[in-house]
Amino acid sequence: MKIAIISDLHLDMNSKYVDENLLPVFIAFLQEKQFDILVIAGDISDHVTSSLSMLDAIERQIDVKVLFIPGNHDVWVKPEESSWDSYLQFAQHPSSLIGNPYVLTDDLVIIGDMGWYDYTLAAKHASKEDIDEMLTDWGDNKYTNWACDDLCLTDIMLQKIERQLQMHKDRKVIFATHFIPYSSFVPTGNEYIDWDTCNAFMGSAKLGNLLDDYKNITCVIFGHTHDRHGITEYHQKKIICTPLGYIGERHADVFRRELEKSLIILDV
Repeated sequence: MKIAIISDLHLDMNSKYVDENLLPVFIAFLQEKQFDILVIAGDISDHVTSSLSMLDAIERQIDVKVLFIPGNHDVWVKPEESSWDSYLQFAQHPSSLIGNPYVLTDDLVIIGDMGWYDYTLAAKHASKEDIDEMLTDWGDNKYTNWACDDLCLTDIMLQKIERQLQMHKDRKVIFATHFIPYSSFVPTGNEYIDWDTCNAFMGSAKLGNLLDDYKNITCVIFGHTHDRHGITEYHQKKIICTPLGYIGERHADVFRRELEKSLIILDV
């Protein structure tokens, strides 16, 4: 069985960047590949309505099972909207892994949920004041509405994830999330972004600790960072981090070329 994996497509923003609707390009690209399941680990677009519409189009036009978990951008909302409502809309979609593990065989299952961040991946020297100041301008702070803070939301996500892992503790697990679970995969500093502080918003070390408690997890899929790590081994697990990201960040003029670099097909 072959599982195709990608994340952080940002089809709306990338389409604007190249002045072309890239959804048909993505679908045509997928139609040329050979795989049985497609896992998209979040961030198709900046709103639930467009992300669900794109998921529907992908499902209609490729003859494989699509599995999806939302990313932070997918649950961005207008001021009068609720990110929980968006999250629940995703949970009800046929592609959703939220509370809906996908059993591949008697001894192998794909489990997934969005996750969130709790500032535990920030550099140790990043102060609470530094994080609070950076949070003021962070997109999620402006465009999500959870009616709870980041730490509370992360705890809710961890509880939901652990319940699913408990239910399938006797199976091997491929786990998919959007946010980074291990500090070894956070972005590093550059002249434009203070990643030492911004990594506060990249994931949760608590999630990594939880995943390490379950030795039956053989593979962990995530995105959010736009750094591509491909397939690597970490903590006795196969790690797959294969985001497309913003085309502008990579100075690429051909969307398809970036897809070729990003899509990973895993044999299981």
